[in-house]
Amino acid sequence: MGIREDRELTDLHDLLRDHGMIPDIPDALLTGQDAEALLRQVLESPPGAAGLLTDSPVARRETGRTVGRGRALSAVAAAVLVVALIGAQTTHPATATAATPPLLDYTRASPSDIATDELPDAHDALLDLAAVARSTPEPARDGRVQHVVAQEWLLETTITASRGAEPENALYPTRTELWVAPDGSGQVVQQRSAAVTYDGRLDPDAGPSTGGTASADDLPPGTWDATLDERLPRDPDALATQLIDTAATECSLDGWSGYCLGEQIQSRFLGSVVPQDLAGSFWEVLAAEPTVRLLGETTDRLGRDGTAFLVPVPTLSGQPQDEDSALVLVVSPETGQLLSSETLTTRSALLEIDEPTVTGFSAVTSSGYTQAVGR
Repeated sequence: MGIREDRELTDLHDLLRDHGMIPDIPDALLTGQDAEALLRQVLESPPGAAGLLTDSPVARRETGRTVGRGRALSAVAAAVLVVALIGAQTTHPATATAATPPLLDYTRASPSDIATDELPDAHDALLDLAAVARSTPEPARDGRVQHVVAQEWLLETTITASRGAEPENALYPTRTELWVAPDGSGQVVQQRSAAVTYDGRLDPDAGPSTGGTASADDLPPGTWDATLDERLPRDPDALATQLIDTAATECSLDGWSGYCLGEQIQSRFLGSVVPQDLAGSFWEVLAAEPTVRLLGETTDRLGRDGTAFLVPVPTLSGQPQDEDSALVLVVSPETGQLLSSETLTTRSALLEIDEPTVTGFSAVTSSGYTQAVGR
């Protein structure tokens, strides 16, 4: 590699780092062949990934509308275009699948166990967490506006006519901030967040990327049902019935209730400040589901200790049987609150995955009340 190319790569690295797209490289990786292999992996990432947009999980679950990212990505797109141009000069073909963070470590399961039906039953562990949640006092409220912040990593796949049937994958490290007022109005703000570190962790102190706001939506009264958590029944059977009744149609099919309940519960923690007694009822609901399995103790991507559970995603009869994935929920053993959730894909023809792979996660970094929307 010549002096000019060396300088261009240095400038490119600085630009990506300044926009929060890559973390600092650990010293252990800055030696000889390891550094060269790491650089080659970056340069051979699929071109064009920067042009893909993703939607807000909060907006998707609560309003069904897509939150666009707008002009804030222009600098990012330009930076990745440089990666594509330089990567095109390498002698190795680009891989079709974007890099993903490593799996979390679980005390009761290895990666090979995750794709099997041999994981332990989760019933007792969930009931223990339900008791913890109910015995934990409610935090003091500083206002009436719900405020939830999550660090998220979202994978989006698109297929375009120009690439035929070949999928394009893109990664979106995102900080999602949600405010919900008593009248159901609110605001959703999404910002580029610091990149995931090489060990798969997030830096809770990194703050938003210098790339700035990716999207900001002010939503009118009635957008959210701000009192839903107060009205949901605490009896586990009645709660499960209401959650299934408001879920997708397929959730009434045999074998779907565990996953659908897990998704509904996850959406409440990401879209509202869940009271402690309701959190306890949520875990009692899942304890009655035989498809919910125990992964064991883990440390989530923010370094917090939690208990992890896995719920396989069912498939509809008659659909291609080439996709296997699961929802992972990580719960705090101290408060009974949801810490984070992950999408774990074990097999996917579309994503070219044939081993357990993390294809998305959301980590709740704060959940409480404030005095006004936007602060």
